[in-house]
Amino acid sequence: MEKIYAQLCNPALPPTLGGCGAGSTQGAKTIGNLISGLVGVIFILSFILAFGYLLMGAIQWITSGGDKGQLEGARNKITHALIGLIIVGASWAVFILIGQFFGIALPTIKFPTITGQ
Repeated sequence: MEKIYAQLCNPALPPTLGGCGAGSTQGAKTIGNLISGLVGVIFILSFILAFGYLLMGAIQWITSGGDKGQLEGARNKITHALIGLIIVGASWAVFILIGQFFGIALPTIKFPTITGQ
């Protein structure tokens, strides 16, 4: 039984990567993997940025030399970084929860298929 993937294609991509044209049977699968990959990269980058901001606050705290203004700024950076990390973690948890609720494997999104006769 042959599967025909949904007619999603990107004319800017070659047919083997989800573009339109002859041999583009993998288009829907590739687009789903691309979206999943982009979401994963966004989560990883946001975590790295929040962690870097936390480190900058810690370094500012250490080098403040007892100055109340710099100490307050460092404390604010650390607080904002921790809040950012909590938001990233919570959004990832919601992302996974929605996937479980709807029965979708979100790390590998699969588009609907049409089975041929």
